[in-house]
Amino acid sequence: MRRLGLRVYGLVFAFAGAPMSAMPGVDIPTPIDGLHTHKSGLLASLARRMAHRRRVVMLVWLFVAVAAAPLAITLTGALSGAGWDAQGSTAQTVRTELRRDFVRLGAEAAIVVYHQPNGAAMSDPGLGTLVTALGSAPGAARVVDPRTMPPQAGLASRDGHTVLIPVALVGTKDADLPKSAGQLGVFVGHQTLTKGVTANVTGEWSVWSDFNKENEEALHKAELLSGLPSVLLLFVAFGGAIAAGIPLLLAVAGIAVGFAALHLFGITMPVSVWAMNFSMMIGLAVGIDYSLFIVTRFREERAEGHAPEEAISRTLATAGKAVFLSAITVIASLAAVLIVPVMVFRSMALGMILSVAAVMAASLTLLPAVLIALGDKILETRGERSREVKAEGRWARWTAHATTHPAAVLTAGVALLLLLGAPALGIRLGMPGARVVDEGRTSRDGYDTVVAAFGPGAAAPLFITTPAGEAAKVVSVATADTAVVEARIVTQAAPTGRVVVRVIGTSAVDDLATSKLVDRLRTELAASAPDARVGGPAAQNHDLSSVLTDKAPLAVAIIVAIAFMLLLVVFRSLALAFGSILLNLLSVGAAFGFATLVFQHGIGARLLGIHHQGFVDAWAPLFFFALLFGLSMDYQLFLLAAIRERYEDTGDTLLAIREGVSRTGKPITNAALIMIVVFIAFGVTGPIPPTELGVTLALAVLLDATIVRMMIVPSMMTLLGDRNWYLPKWLAKVLPVVKFAH
Repeated sequence: MRRLGLRVYGLVFAFAGAPMSAMPGVDIPTPIDGLHTHKSGLLASLARRMAHRRRVVMLVWLFVAVAAAPLAITLTGALSGAGWDAQGSTAQTVRTELRRDFVRLGAEAAIVVYHQPNGAAMSDPGLGTLVTALGSAPGAARVVDPRTMPPQAGLASRDGHTVLIPVALVGTKDADLPKSAGQLGVFVGHQTLTKGVTANVTGEWSVWSDFNKENEEALHKAELLSGLPSVLLLFVAFGGAIAAGIPLLLAVAGIAVGFAALHLFGITMPVSVWAMNFSMMIGLAVGIDYSLFIVTRFREERAEGHAPEEAISRTLATAGKAVFLSAITVIASLAAVLIVPVMVFRSMALGMILSVAAVMAASLTLLPAVLIALGDKILETRGERSREVKAEGRWARWTAHATTHPAAVLTAGVALLLLLGAPALGIRLGMPGARVVDEGRTSRDGYDTVVAAFGPGAAAPLFITTPAGEAAKVVSVATADTAVVEARIVTQAAPTGRVVVRVIGTSAVDDLATSKLVDRLRTELAASAPDARVGGPAAQNHDLSSVLTDKAPLAVAIIVAIAFMLLLVVFRSLALAFGSILLNLLSVGAAFGFATLVFQHGIGARLLGIHHQGFVDAWAPLFFFALLFGLSMDYQLFLLAAIRERYEDTGDTLLAIREGVSRTGKPITNAALIMIVVFIAFGVTGPIPPTELGVTLALAVLLDATIVRMMIVPSMMTLLGDRNWYLPKWLAKVLPVVKFAH
C-alpha cells in the first residue's frame, strides 16, 4: 500500500519531468553540482513523439477543431441566465414553494410596464389593445388584465400614469424563461403605440434575456477589439507574421475545443451564460501566454545550435514544464470554486477550467508539431536576435540595480502594493440588480419606469410563505418595520395550508438596506412566526452573498494550500514557497483595492463607460482570488524556473537571479501586455460583471509582471541568498524532484 501511495503521490510530477528515482524513500543526489546529464522526462519524450508524428498530430487537431466548431459556434443556445440560487437556502425553498403551490401569483412573471405621461393609463384605449395583443404574444403563457384587478393588487401607480401587466412566461425550466422573456420583449417592442406612450418588459427573466444579449454582443466586440492589438504585439515580439500567428492559432484551437466541451456539459446540466465570456477571456489570455513562452524558448534553443527535434525536446523540458505546472495550478485554483453551491459559479469555473485544459493540451501537443513542421521559418533573423540581446541587456542592467540595492527596491515594491491594497479594507459586497443591464434595453427601461412610478422596492418585492394562521402576525411584523412600504396577504391558502405575504420595501433589490431588511424580518419572524420563510429576489441576493462569504475562506485556504505544495515540490524551497504565497497575497490585495476604488467608490468609472454600483459584486473576491492566484503562478513559475535552471547549472544564486530575470524579462513583458489587452478588451465592451473581472485582472497582471516579478522577486531572493534553497532533510526525502536543467 505504501508503494502504491508513493506512485500516486508522484504521478503529476512524474509527468512534469520528475524522475522515478526521486520518489520518496529514495536517496537523491544533490542537483547543484554544475554538471548534468540530460534525462528525458515525459514532457521531453512527448515533444519528440509530437515532432516525429507531426503530420498525424496536426491532422488530428484539425479534425478535432472542425468537429468542435459547430458546438462552439452554437454554444450560446445551450447556456442559461439562471442558476443564481444558493442551493439549500431559504430563498431557494421559497422559490420552489411559489412555483409548486402558488402558480397564479406570478411571482416570476414578466411585467409589461405601460406608461402614459399625458393621462390616466388605465383608461387609455391603447392599454386594452396591448393587453389583447399580449394574449397571442410568443413566450406568453397567461396575461393578467390590470383593468379587471382590484386597486389593492397594486398594478396602477398613484398618479395613474403607469400600469403593470403581469405576463406568465412559457417554460418548464429556468433555461426556457429568459428565451420566453426575450420573445415577449421583441413582440412588445414592435407594437404601435400612441406618441409619447411607452411599453417595456421587465422582471427577473427579462433582465437575464437582455443581459445574455449584451453578453454575446460584448463577446464579439471584445474579439475584434483584442484581435488586432494582440496580433501587432505578437508581430513586434516575434518580428514575423508566421511566428506571430502561431499563438493565436493555438489559442483559437484550444478555445474551440473548450467551448465544444462546455456545450456538451450544457446538454446534461444547466450552464450559465457567464461561462462563455469568462472562458473565452481566460482561454485566449493563457493560450497566447503559453505558446509565447514555448515559441520563445524554442527559438533560443535553435539559436544555440540545437537540431529542431532536440530543441523542441529541451523546450518542453523547461518552458513546457512551466506551462504544464502553471495550467495545473490555474485549474486547481478554479476547481476550489466548485465548493460554492451555486450553479452560476460552478459553471463559470467549469468553463474556464475546460478552456485552460484545452489550451494546455494544444500547447504541449499541437504546438511542437507545428514548430517542427515550419522549420526555419520560425527562427529569428540576425536583426531580431540583435534586438533580443539588447533587450536582455536592458533587463540585466535593471536586475543588477535591483540586486545591488535589494532592500530599497524591495521596500518600494511592497509599499506600492500595500498602498494600492489599502482601500480593500473598506470593501463592501453586494449583488447586482436590473442596473446591470444598459439603459435602452427594454428590461432596464421598464425597471426605471417602475422605480419612478412605484418606488425602488416595487421592482423586487419580498415573498413570505407562511401558515395561514400566522399570516396576520407576519403582516404585523413586516408593517412595523420602517423600511417597509406595504405588506399584505396576496393568495388564498394552498392545499398545504400556507399563504403568501407580499412585502414592498423602500429600497432597491441591490441596496444594502434591502439585505438588512431581509435579516431583520427573518430574525423577528423566527420568534413570532417560526414557520414563515422569507424569499424573493432580494432574499436570493442576500442568501447568495451569505453562501459566498461562508465558503470563501475554505476555498481560499484550498487555493493557498495547493499553490504552496506545488511551489514546494517544484522548487524544493521553503523560502520560495512561503515568499511566493506572500507576494501573491499582496498582489491580490492590491487588485482588490483597485476594484474597491473603481467599482465601489466610482473613481475612474466614467472612463470605463459604467455607472458604479456602490459595491463590489459579492462573487468577485472569490473569483479574483482564484484567478489571480492561478495566473500569477504563470509568471512566477516561468521566472523561478529560469532562475532555478541557472542555479542548478552554476550553483551561484546571485548569478542565477540576474541571468534568469534578464532571460525571461522580455517574454514575460510581452505576455503580460497581450494578456492586459485581452482583459481590457473584454472589460470595456461588456456589462459591469465582466468589466469588473477584466479590468481588475488587467491591473493585477500589470502589477504581477512588473512590481512583483521584476522588483520584489529579485530583490527578495538577493537578500535571502543561499537560504532561497533551504529545505529540511526530512522534507527533501518526502518530496519528488522536478528539474528544469538539461
